Amino acid sequence: MEILKKIAPTFNGKKFEIPMWDLEPDERLRRRVAHRNERFIYRTASAIDGKPLVSIYSPDKPYKIYSLDYWFSDNWDPMDYGRDFDFGSGFFEQFNELCLAVPRANMMTMQNENSEYTTGTGFCRNCYLINSSEHCEDCYYGKLLQTCKNCVDCAYAYDSELLYQCFNVRGLYNCQFVYNSSNSSDCFFCDNMSNCRNCFLCTNLNGKEYYFQNKKCESKEAYEKIVSDFRGKYSNYKKAWELFEEMRAGRVYKYAEIMNCENCSGDFIKNSKNCANCYDVNDSEDCENVHVGVKCKDVYDSSNMYEGPELSWQTLGVIATFNVHFSIYQFNCSDMWYCDTCYNSKNCFGCVGLRNKQYCIFNKQYSAEEYEVMVARIIEKMIETGEWGQFFPPQYSPFGYNESLANEYLPLGKEEALERGFKWSDYDKPLVEAGKMIEVAELPDSIADVDEKILDTAIKCEVSGKPFVVTGPELKFYKKMAVPVPHKHPDVRYDERIAVRKPRKLWERVCDKCGNSVKSVFEPDGVEKIYCEKCYLAEVR
Repeated sequence: MEILKKIAPTFNGKKFEIPMWDLEPDERLRRRVAHRNERFIYRTASAIDGKPLVSIYSPDKPYKIYSLDYWFSDNWDPMDYGRDFDFGSGFFEQFNELCLAVPRANMMTMQNENSEYTTGTGFCRNCYLINSSEHCEDCYYGKLLQTCKNCVDCAYAYDSELLYQCFNVRGLYNCQFVYNSSNSSDCFFCDNMSNCRNCFLCTNLNGKEYYFQNKKCESKEAYEKIVSDFRGKYSNYKKAWELFEEMRAGRVYKYAEIMNCENCSGDFIKNSKNCANCYDVNDSEDCENVHVGVKCKDVYDSSNMYEGPELSWQTLGVIATFNVHFSIYQFNCSDMWYCDTCYNSKNCFGCVGLRNKQYCIFNKQYSAEEYEVMVARIIEKMIETGEWGQFFPPQYSPFGYNESLANEYLPLGKEEALERGFKWSDYDKPLVEAGKMIEVAELPDSIADVDEKILDTAIKCEVSGKPFVVTGPELKFYKKMAVPVPHKHPDVRYDERIAVRKPRKLWERVCDKCGNSVKSVFEPDGVEKIYCEKCYLAEVR
């Protein structure tokens, strides 16, 4: 493969070829994202002073946890944990020992305000239990939100405001239960809408207004009467949801969510070129097997890439990098190999937690000449042990498989995960505490009848039986949007929302209209009606 030739490094005058992988793309993805916890947050304590912290690491993990502020301070030096490489032992075992020794920040976030309970977020304000999101305000319970405001229970939302239970949307305003739509406002229970306003229970429309069940209403007043009869009450929302599911089952689907692209395959790809088997990728070029990437170039088998990463192989969670490989969480770094959580560094090998460093191996400083010689020797040892060109083994992930992004993408049960060499977390997270707990049947049907007493009450989830609470900002949002109080735990709502999207896998399908072959995320034996690009555009106007 061409990328293997591009990234083959030269150290001390010797070129080291990268061996071809011995795992299928799904297994490489599984191993990679098993090192990322996006949604599980725990209460733990600082290793410095014992003060309480919230963290992505449960208290039973064997790591030293610092607050984010302390981790970035000058009060400690990751170079103090530097050590020589032992040529009598394997690389990964020694690297894991270094990972256990170097303190970790409690969260993986950047420049947030009042958003303590978020993961993988940056530049967010007043947000709660969202992950993988940037530049958001007053958003709760969401995933992959970009420049959003007042969005609750949403996923894959961009440049939107006042949304509830929306999925894969861009440029929406004041919408509820809207999927796969763009540049629309005041729509409810709709799927695949573009440039629409005031539509209810509609699918596959463009440039429409005052539509109900895909039919034009006689007047604005007639439409508003229909909507007012549905909104605000849980019983009416449940009825609307059942009708919505029937409409979605019968609509025409495009073979994959690919827009303004050339020679691309996968799903949720936009403004890209030559991207194969990629998912959630925007503005990228010459990539393969990338999952969540923005402005990527020559990136392969990598996940969660942002702000123009270039020339990478087997990486996870990087921002603005160049020539970084087999590494996790690298920010503004270049020429890094087998490193974990480094900032503004370059020319490092097997390092953890470094900031503003160069020519380091196992957190130990070398001269440029010494670095070249030592790295060449280490790679030769890794070739001998079969470790060169492999990603970090699953047993060295800091998370249980059930805590990791791998379980969201490629679910496994405990027994199978352990058999495959992954960890499993049995940490029993304490349940929420409240004055009392009520059944969902005790909740008022209408949000108008819910008062602030609900804030001191736990609600028993109708699916999992787990208690959950409604926060003050949530209740304010529900009142404003005329949304009934949820009957399901946030974890259940999250799982149901994520299940809306198709698996990150391609099958050969044929267009149900013209018979042309397409690479689709819809399974061959699926019941959905699938159209190729040309037939889809002719059908959906």
